[in-house]
Amino acid sequence: MRILILTLVSAGLLAAQERATLIGKVTDAAGKAVEHATVMVYEAGVRKGYSIYCPTCYPDCGKHAVTDPEGNFTISGLNPDLVFTLLALHDGFSVTFVTKVDPAKGPAETAVLKTRTSPENPQQIVRGRVVDIHGVPVRDALVEQQGVATSDEAGRTMRAFGPMNWIDLMAVTNQKGEFEIAYGKPAVSMILQVTPRGMSAKLFTEPTGAEVKTMTVSDGATVRGRLVMNGKPVPNAQIGLVTHSQMAGQGLPEMRIGTREDGTFAITNVPAGRIYYLYGRMESLAPQGVAAEMVACETKDDGQEVDVGDIQVRPAYTLRGMVKLSDGKPIPPDMRINLFPDRGRDSQSVLLGPDGKFEFKGIAKGVYDLAPSVRGYRIGDANTMEELVDRDISGLMITLQPAPAPAGRGR
Repeated sequence: MRILILTLVSAGLLAAQERATLIGKVTDAAGKAVEHATVMVYEAGVRKGYSIYCPTCYPDCGKHAVTDPEGNFTISGLNPDLVFTLLALHDGFSVTFVTKVDPAKGPAETAVLKTRTSPENPQQIVRGRVVDIHGVPVRDALVEQQGVATSDEAGRTMRAFGPMNWIDLMAVTNQKGEFEIAYGKPAVSMILQVTPRGMSAKLFTEPTGAEVKTMTVSDGATVRGRLVMNGKPVPNAQIGLVTHSQMAGQGLPEMRIGTREDGTFAITNVPAGRIYYLYGRMESLAPQGVAAEMVACETKDDGQEVDVGDIQVRPAYTLRGMVKLSDGKPIPPDMRINLFPDRGRDSQSVLLGPDGKFEFKGIAKGVYDLAPSVRGYRIGDANTMEELVDRDISGLMITLQPAPAPAGRGR
């Protein structure tokens, strides 16, 4: 057991050493450095091969930094197997995207911000002022759209989620805590996620209009615990925490933290009044063939300390199988298969072998979705299949059918 625990420590340190660091610069249209701009990883994708995994769902998405007086920024701890789309924003400027950013190839292309023009129709905007519980303005809080409600000619309210039709996908508060975010057409209200630095994220539903809405954020709660295996601490493992509800407009992003040398962890600034799932992330545990049980917990009040006690790490299951194509063609190189638990936001992704074989280690007992990513193929009428894992599984066979060609196009 001592050997296993030491192996876990070494694996955690090695993973940290292998992480990528991304650097870049932000300027205005005249080439002048922009200080205090926020730069965020908006999307990610595999550097090699093909994947149907949601591009904004990778763990690196949401990592961000603020530019220095020379407009420079650094984002560290990134997956070296991914390439990224960055989003840069600053009060008074429109959001700018920088695509196909590969940290291994050097600095990102300079993000050039252009002056933002506000829509004339106030029904397209929400203006807000973010303050703490003492009424003090909160600077550099990220404000992200999470949904919008519009009204049709008959007065019926319709809700939409996703990035389509937004003028501003995101905004950031200025020195006065103020921001403005706009939709592409008149709306009734917007669902906004406000994420202040060093405080807890919060969802707001605010009506559109010229009036400035005051939006109060707080410190949130703290969730504590300890990761153990056979009574011994498991250090340098990663813990994930995510809201039970992941419905559009209700879920909050996953929070992550590492365990200390004594196996303990403390996740601060956890939004109050929500139910969460807490788990050891497979990325840090699966390579050793172990997994941690998932624990449900609840935060009720700001300042609350929630202690979940010991979370047990145990030998885990392995799932082996093969993907084959119904037309008998070979699997193209660098295709993938992804595995997702039915709860939480954890995942694994592995390359398919030339013969279509795959292996997932470190799986805890539970229900999982399997999503093969082979360009031009799918599982029947879906892109995923579900599998109950309560033992080691070998010989799982997944047959993919050719996907229909898009309307108006041949294969």
